[in-house]
Amino acid sequence: MDDAETKNDLACRVAVLHAERRELIHKLVWVVRSTVSQIFLKGTGIEVGAGDTPFPLPEGVSCYYGDVRDSADLAKYFGNDNVSLNGRIDAQTFAGIPAASQDFVITSHVIEHLYDPIGAIRAAVNVLKLGSVFVCVVPEMTKTWDCDRSPTTLAHLWTDSGDGGESTRLLAHVEHAKYVHPVLTGEHIPEAKIEDCARATMAAGMDLHVHAWRAVDFKELLEAIAPSSGFAVEAGISSTGGNENIFVMRRTRIA
Repeated sequence: MDDAETKNDLACRVAVLHAERRELIHKLVWVVRSTVSQIFLKGTGIEVGAGDTPFPLPEGVSCYYGDVRDSADLAKYFGNDNVSLNGRIDAQTFAGIPAASQDFVITSHVIEHLYDPIGAIRAAVNVLKLGSVFVCVVPEMTKTWDCDRSPTTLAHLWTDSGDGGESTRLLAHVEHAKYVHPVLTGEHIPEAKIEDCARATMAAGMDLHVHAWRAVDFKELLEAIAPSSGFAVEAGISSTGGNENIFVMRRTRIA
């Protein structure tokens, strides 16, 4: 076997190993999600943003699937028609969902796209019955394309809570252009052009990660707002090989 054949053989073996690793991680994530589901989910609830990978449900549990996109847009976004959707629900506001009506709420890899995470968490909790749970799956930024960004601070999130994220909106697009775009494309945008690029993607309505957290950062956020928001943090499951952290909040008070 000559050098070229050796390199090709090595490349093929590495590719196979990477594929096997991704499959193992996928199985591990599914096991963790299924365990959370069996422990915490019962009755009837809603999942927002399930896309083509809805959260697993125990037998006898039912779920209404909502999104701000319609079926055609979801199919285009995920590249297949196997999407879970029953109707429109906005994860930022949960508008149209009666207060204290749900046995559970689930969002997976959604909250990082929202301009006001504190408002979104409070809106989700508001539609829960007393004692019911909000399962929030959040990307672990160190294992995603957000890895070169700084974690979103609590002070930043309080600002977003005050104005719906308007004053920090441009910053999210600047961070994407500066730190995420190079990871995704290998292209580094010159510093002098970053703001122009950010304004262009913002004007185009580009869907991106507005915020990014490590497990410790998101836990800090939840602990800061829990007393005033009527919930307690029931569980926090940090990423164990996958790229996500799972937080479970239980509603403790109805005003």
